[in-house]
Amino acid sequence: MNNRQITTLWSSIIIEELIRQGADFFCISPGSRSTPLTAAVAGNLKARWKIFPDERSAAFFALGHARATGKPAVLICTSGTAVANYFPAVVEASMDSQPMIVLSADRPFELLECGANQTIRQENIFGSYTRWHMQLPVPSTELPPKALLSTVAYAIAKAVGSPPGPVHLNQPFREPLEPEAPDPKDPWLNPLHEWQESSEPSSRSLFAEKRPDIEALSILRGVLAKADRPLIIAGSMQRAEESEAVTELALDLQIPLYGDLSSGVRLMNTTLPWQQAFATPEFTERFKPDLVLHFGGRLIAKHPAAAIRNWSPKNYIVIRPDAERYSPDHNVTLSIERSILLTAKALKGCRSAASGINMGQAETFFRYAGEAIDGETTGTLPVTEISAARLVSTLISSSQRLFLSNSMPVRDMDSFACNIQTECVITGINRGASGIDGIISTAAGFASGGQKPVTLLIGDIAFLHDLNALALLGSMDVPLQIIVLNNNGGGIFSFLPVSACKEIFETHFATPQNYSIKSAAETFGVEYANPHTNDEFIAAYKKASTSTRSTVIEVNGTREDNLLRHRSLQAKINTLAAEHLTGL
Repeated sequence: MNNRQITTLWSSIIIEELIRQGADFFCISPGSRSTPLTAAVAGNLKARWKIFPDERSAAFFALGHARATGKPAVLICTSGTAVANYFPAVVEASMDSQPMIVLSADRPFELLECGANQTIRQENIFGSYTRWHMQLPVPSTELPPKALLSTVAYAIAKAVGSPPGPVHLNQPFREPLEPEAPDPKDPWLNPLHEWQESSEPSSRSLFAEKRPDIEALSILRGVLAKADRPLIIAGSMQRAEESEAVTELALDLQIPLYGDLSSGVRLMNTTLPWQQAFATPEFTERFKPDLVLHFGGRLIAKHPAAAIRNWSPKNYIVIRPDAERYSPDHNVTLSIERSILLTAKALKGCRSAASGINMGQAETFFRYAGEAIDGETTGTLPVTEISAARLVSTLISSSQRLFLSNSMPVRDMDSFACNIQTECVITGINRGASGIDGIISTAAGFASGGQKPVTLLIGDIAFLHDLNALALLGSMDVPLQIIVLNNNGGGIFSFLPVSACKEIFETHFATPQNYSIKSAAETFGVEYANPHTNDEFIAAYKKASTSTRSTVIEVNGTREDNLLRHRSLQAKINTLAAEHLTGL
């Protein structure tokens, strides 16, 4: 075989094995050096693909696809800075355990560090943020083809293993790059005869859930049975079955359950909104649990961690399905690396006494706090960041999915959402590194991967940060409802102590941006609405939810008004806590 033929065949083997291993969706950015890989995708009838002019957007789309499906999308790019643009999404995928395959084309050895155009050091460019990386050889018949298959299979195994995450395969090519049909009977292919005749992957990796062992269960059941005031926390989880099992455990043991928004149970009518209690000094002073059982990972709000630091419970136990450490305050007394689902099921029935907390008082507080929040949603009042989050939580259906941008939108939904849903609303958040980059792209991938419409709550700075991702929406099979909370700047900074430094705050932190969101929507052919009252917002959201086209709904406000509304509402909730949580 000549160079073009082995390059064509080599690339087609990589793509075919990726598809057989379950990674059949490709996010491709145009480029010359990646021609063999792109041509191999184009020539494979089983491949699904989408073209992205912007590699950064492509990577976040792949991240959203992984959040929706649990499977890695494959990123294909040319050499040079193209692969570097994947870095923010790779970091997020690594930090939040989302599978991803980066398949970057590169220049060969003789072009490295000699002044050749569009050439950088790509090998291991993502450092410790990959689960595995491999510098592949230039395609050659001197190398055994089974080694190529084995490498691709192992890459998938590492991407979906425990914990899942990104894998980087860096593939150098020599010119010429254009495809040329190889001889299907070339002797180099003889070892692959059986693989070619079948449609099966070259090998499989099976992963079983880590069952809780007898010792771990004995410890857990014992401390739960003896605890006077236990508390269960549901942190970030990857699967709905895990969330459901933890909810069932809390109900079975009659233990309060703090369900973080990232756990998937926050909007359910079986979960009380403990976020509202934890945000009050009255609750954290009076409720002092002696055991905290934490399932999963990170929490959105800072209040639980602050309370646990002050309480210093005798037992603070974390249960996670992998060995990644979760102890931001270094106060966890026991970490258990076992299946959340199986552990929660195995702990049922281990105690008969109800928790020492006065649930009657707590439920009364939640009812009044809910009424105070609902007061923000009165129809004729201006729609605000608080009311938009509250209304979406009541209007969204289980046939839709929810995605939250970082900074204020995710905090407002976590704090003020109404817990009335009877079915789980699958929710996505880029909370691994909590950045505001690539949010629209991730939400688009989340919608495309799940084949469900997605409602996205996003701030104006994050919207601007990923503006070119609006170009994706016209070719989407499912629409996005993008609610842009426009307070002309970084609203979250108004809540920080630096906001008191008036001489530098507006120019160096608030970052006011006076661009037109309406013009941006029109530029990319996206529907647009700009409701002013809560009633108008409800009508606009309902219309967008029934449309087959994506819609941008702009909610205008000011950072000053937003700060005052949050403080006023929190003061009301604090007063209610002082009145109704006195006997916990």
